[in-house]
Amino acid sequence: MGWGNSRLGRCPAGRVWLELVRRATTKTDSLSRLLTWIEDLREAPHHRRIELAMQRAQSDMQSAGFVIRSQAERIPERKFLCFPDETVTFGAYNARVNQYLRVITEAGVGRGDPIGIMMENSADFLMAQGACAKLGVIGALINTSLRGDALSHVLNASGARLVLADRECARALVADDRLAASADRHILALGGADCGVEDLDQALAAVDSTEVDIADVGLGDVFLYIYTSGTTGYPKPAVVRHARFTMGGVSLAATLGIEQGDCSYAPTPLYHGYSNFVGFSPALHGGTTFASRNRFSARHFLGDVRRVGATHFMYVGELCRYLLNQPPSEFDRAHSIRLATGPGLRPDIWRRFRERFGIDQIFETYGQTEANVSLMNRRGRVGSIGRAAPGTHDNLKLVRFDPDEQVPQRNQDGRLIECRVGQVGELVSVVSSKTRMRFDGYVNSADNEQKLIRDCFEVGDVYLRTGDLMRRDRAGYYYFVDRIGDTFRWKGENVSTAEVAELLNGAPKVLETAVYGVRVPGTEGRAGMALVVLEDDADFDPVGYYDFAARVLPPYARPLFVRLSRSMDTTGTLKHSKTRLQREGYDLSEVAESVFFRSDGDRRYLRLDPPLVARIVSGVERV
Repeated sequence: MGWGNSRLGRCPAGRVWLELVRRATTKTDSLSRLLTWIEDLREAPHHRRIELAMQRAQSDMQSAGFVIRSQAERIPERKFLCFPDETVTFGAYNARVNQYLRVITEAGVGRGDPIGIMMENSADFLMAQGACAKLGVIGALINTSLRGDALSHVLNASGARLVLADRECARALVADDRLAASADRHILALGGADCGVEDLDQALAAVDSTEVDIADVGLGDVFLYIYTSGTTGYPKPAVVRHARFTMGGVSLAATLGIEQGDCSYAPTPLYHGYSNFVGFSPALHGGTTFASRNRFSARHFLGDVRRVGATHFMYVGELCRYLLNQPPSEFDRAHSIRLATGPGLRPDIWRRFRERFGIDQIFETYGQTEANVSLMNRRGRVGSIGRAAPGTHDNLKLVRFDPDEQVPQRNQDGRLIECRVGQVGELVSVVSSKTRMRFDGYVNSADNEQKLIRDCFEVGDVYLRTGDLMRRDRAGYYYFVDRIGDTFRWKGENVSTAEVAELLNGAPKVLETAVYGVRVPGTEGRAGMALVVLEDDADFDPVGYYDFAARVLPPYARPLFVRLSRSMDTTGTLKHSKTRLQREGYDLSEVAESVFFRSDGDRRYLRLDPPLVARIVSGVERV
């Protein structure tokens, strides 16, 4: 008897299932297709909830300015924002947004003009952003840690002639003669009288908070400029339209199951898209609570989440590792968090983090502000950064990568070569008007061209390069391997800095590791170097570290140099920043900390000194 005549084949759902199986098994790599379809079916109820939420919202979906006013009218007394020194209701938030709007208008800024917002996380940051939404002004969200040339660059790139700042950021602005002397840039700062600039507090107090006419701002209008992290150069502004902010808020509230009574806690910078889009936007659109603090503190984390009653916590980068490095506490599980979501939770600490803090669900994600890629690991598969939504798998490709030329490989016909299951390649995403996610890219079109690649699989097609190396399993789950530019070749082998660092983090007394490649005269490629942060009061064990590296890594991947440090260089979003480290290398005139060299003959790491450097550079010391 055939399947079509079976009990399964006689019911409608069964026929659908059999058709999916038939399609899957008639494609190339039938097992992968089948497993991907099975996983899609498992996720179907989840995506159905999202689709229903979007359908309900689309009939009257509006830009954020209208949502701010609507929530103030509907739930004025409901708690909206929680910061350590301030709690704000939806009604009070809207009123303060109106004051910011009037101040911005009086400064001569109009619809479509950019303004800079340079503030640590605070209610005022979000009020200034809300005023941009109502006015149709573009908010350029400036990294508060930038100084000097980098700060000058991002302000000039934004085109902003008005900057709203807090006290500390205003001091950074006026300390730089080039910025302070700019006659066509107007700085308004909270506590500005202390910094020698116009006082924003006084300007706000001089205007009223009554409701205003909201500009006819459409979902297609530009809302924000979000800057890249700047790990490989100056940060670049990416375009964020109202549609992305609004639709993201609605869909993510459904995706994460956020409902009335929930509180989303995001202690990472609001100038970064993740806290803003995944924390603040769903709370605004869903009428729930958003909590944060001026900057992340591992020591204050448990106190914060207990104080605000957080149910949803957003991490980025190595934040979860910093929490694990805190001493165990009786309050580790004395909280209400049921869900942690974010990008960058490394596999080596995934289970330990979940078990220590008793968090029911880890929801790892992957995306780029400037890109059209969104991956979600909804089912908690340890180590995976996620998978594409059902029906969109073909929009993404993993393609073979040439580490020497630093570009995707092409075959004899000039086309990109797709990776097989388990192979490492660069993730690329199709750029097309037919896809659900729009590619807006950077403000500067020349920056976009550096990200795009053409004639990939057929003449005329266009794909976006993510710059990330990954592998994929048969069910469509992706696993991060390394960032292009970090991966290097040594002894004819490709070395993934992320994977090596993950293994070296397991060495005794090691808190954190960053791995990067450095040049050694007379050799090809780059040798591995590790920046190691040890536990407090721990001493480096040259023999023990050598033995550990030899046990967990192949010879070509073991770091040739080890540099000790008290802390890690990170961006504001807790990504490792390696530009300075790569430049300094093992140059003892540049490096103040202790540096060690791997001696295979002695089976230990030797402290680097000028005579040893001379032997390495001259080739006397074999590497």
